[in-house]
Amino acid sequence: MNLLTCIAIAGVLISLGYYLISLALALKFARRIDAPPAPLAKIPPRVAMLKPLHGTNESLADNLMSFLELAYPRAEYYFGISDYEDRAAEVPVMLRPRYQFANMTMVVGEEPNCANHKIGKIIKMADRAEKCEIFVLSDADIAVERDHLRRVVGEFSGDEKIGAVTCAYRARPSGSFASRLEAAFANTDFFPQILISEAIEPINYAMGATMAFKREAVDSIGGFRAVKDMLADDYFLGNLIAERGYKIKLSSSVVTLTCEESTLSDFWMHQLRWARTYRTARPISLGTIFTHGPFWAIVLMMAHLSPLAIGATAAVLATRVATSAVIIGRVLKMPEMLRDVWLVPLKDLIMTGVWCASLASNKVRWAGRDFKIMRGGMMRELTVSETRTRAERLSA
Repeated sequence: MNLLTCIAIAGVLISLGYYLISLALALKFARRIDAPPAPLAKIPPRVAMLKPLHGTNESLADNLMSFLELAYPRAEYYFGISDYEDRAAEVPVMLRPRYQFANMTMVVGEEPNCANHKIGKIIKMADRAEKCEIFVLSDADIAVERDHLRRVVGEFSGDEKIGAVTCAYRARPSGSFASRLEAAFANTDFFPQILISEAIEPINYAMGATMAFKREAVDSIGGFRAVKDMLADDYFLGNLIAERGYKIKLSSSVVTLTCEESTLSDFWMHQLRWARTYRTARPISLGTIFTHGPFWAIVLMMAHLSPLAIGATAAVLATRVATSAVIIGRVLKMPEMLRDVWLVPLKDLIMTGVWCASLASNKVRWAGRDFKIMRGGMMRELTVSETRTRAERLSA
């Protein structure tokens, strides 16, 4: 038995174990999802919902409406845009008459000298929310259930050292094949990774889909300006707060992401940016290659074609599809998404390609701009000449 065969067998076994552990943790987490939210204080804390916006799409109005209909008595809504030319501004304005009793504020402009333009908007919004006790940040492509804010705020009760609460998410596609692959990644890769991370170590990061912070915790790191030049701003916000001695809790509220990728190129570039960002923030993530079961099954068959290799491949594929189906249907409660469970092994193979490509460079493209990820998670926007030189080199 040669070395490649041994490595492939190890990859197959590790992958099988990973799938089964993920399933067990997901079923355990399902009980937290089904439990009622913790009761609020007699006078609940004032919450500022900070929503940085950029551009519009078919789901934006529905996503914002899900927040405006939250069952929480003391919420303020801040929508941040770079300038009035951004069409995203039209959506909150359109919704204002329908939600005339909601405390809504449009904040225009960004904090100057921020490499991360999203954080530039958040700084401006946070400065306006002078009286809030808790900041809740969420992306524009996120929708929530009516009890979302009650759950998130309730997670802070019982332990004064909890400085942040972050939410896992499930994903629905917008209809394109690329968005279906993106949703499969979120539901069967990212969601289990969060649960395994929570099981083996205290959470010391936050996830940008939705995260909540006590004002005092944010103040302890110097405010949101502390991550103004970070690409993985969500990760480092949580990480810096954890370094100050605060705890970070995973909420029982699972939010819903709408995947808008329209082409396979969109999917590839988004995943490549995520992989390079995550590798820079957590180099240990390189070890996730050993959870790519379909890839190792193929390697095993190529290295040693035998009934054992064929059986191992069948076991990997069957376990991967079966555990994914349970997580999607029973835990994430999206039975309509089971029609795409066959995409999971295909998506896994593409993700192996993304993992390999992520090693080639520290450059990423985000919101139409090119950046280089620097040591420590800082990012620097590439100049036009640097971008042109890079493009010329790739075409040579």
